[in-house]
Amino acid sequence: MGKYTGILLVSDWDRTVTGPDRKVPPANTEAVLRFMEEGGLLSIATGHTRLSHKSRWDQLPTNAPHIVFNGAEIYDYREEKSLWQGVLPEEARRLFIRLLEKYPQLHFEIQCPAETYVFGEDMGLAEIMKKMGVPIRRAPLGEVPRPWLQFAVSGSPGSSRGKGEGQEETDWFRYSDGEIDALFGGILEAVNAPGTGCFGSRSLPFLIEAQALGCSKGETAKRLQALLGCHTLVCCGDALNDLSMLQAADRAFVAGDGAKELLDKGFEVTVPSAEGVLADAIGRL
Repeated sequence: MGKYTGILLVSDWDRTVTGPDRKVPPANTEAVLRFMEEGGLLSIATGHTRLSHKSRWDQLPTNAPHIVFNGAEIYDYREEKSLWQGVLPEEARRLFIRLLEKYPQLHFEIQCPAETYVFGEDMGLAEIMKKMGVPIRRAPLGEVPRPWLQFAVSGSPGSSRGKGEGQEETDWFRYSDGEIDALFGGILEAVNAPGTGCFGSRSLPFLIEAQALGCSKGETAKRLQALLGCHTLVCCGDALNDLSMLQAADRAFVAGDGAKELLDKGFEVTVPSAEGVLADAIGRL
């Protein structure tokens, strides 16, 4: 029995495990090794698909299955085995068709367990996913196989994407634009309307991801806690798609440079992500 026996720590990846530079701060690696040596179990909960997360999951030592698709699957990367899935229902498929018809200027994805189908504008995202090892397909909607675990709707902030010479790189997690807010706020409202069979969150200002009802990060973190037989759930996050697991946790920590909406909700606030969110949180347990 170690100091952390019976504790399951579930952390978001981007800007929680990693800093803004997408690298894992050494302090986090050192802290999680101590945490696991003292009996703690560590999992990651991410909006990435099973395959896109596979390209990076081992950059930080963990000893529990991971939560992917924003809560729609529990996947054991060591055993290469799915332990649980939450499948989008027919109502969500009908909603996806309506959104695709209404917003042809946007990028749409249907995320299946082993591949992703894309529709609408590309916006360079297909090339990014290819680099992450995610098979990309284009096919008529009727030929997309089941199950669907998540669908995503995304757009481009416009010509300000990236950085020009002499400019600082834009922080997309804190990007604000009135037109973008109105567009994606309206789409999120449609996704979360009664009768859609799903719910969505804005992982970025110009990205909405939707899963079946009952498949939030928080609900699936509780499933994993029960599966592993842990008495305490600790969660760390930085963005609005982390809200459900922060609310589900016995102890909840928000990165110091996380979304303002989370910083204002009374959760424990850690150092900024570049300094080691996990290290700070584990040090307080």
